[in-house]
Amino acid sequence: MDVIYLDIGQVLILLFGGVVVYYAYRAYGKTKSAAMLLLAVGFAFVAIGALVAGVLYNFDSTDLSTPITVQAYSQAVGFFIIVYSLARAKG
Repeated sequence: MDVIYLDIGQVLILLFGGVVVYYAYRAYGKTKSAAMLLLAVGFAFVAIGALVAGVLYNFDSTDLSTPITVQAYSQAVGFFIIVYSLARAKG
């Protein structure tokens, strides 16, 4: 039963992360700002990392280290890109 809560959490991350990516990409389309494109890419890494970790866990639920590692590195790369996009933004 605990696995269902993990799956629900991963789906929520993917859903809300997808919404953020959608709006950031729409903003990029309107402004052609590289910072907005990088923001969308960064959040995509965060959201997709949750999806990949969830899939890995569902295929091999005996070992949590691989899905957690994949998600952690995906989030780290995503947040690095987000920070870079915010630092590049002209304000």
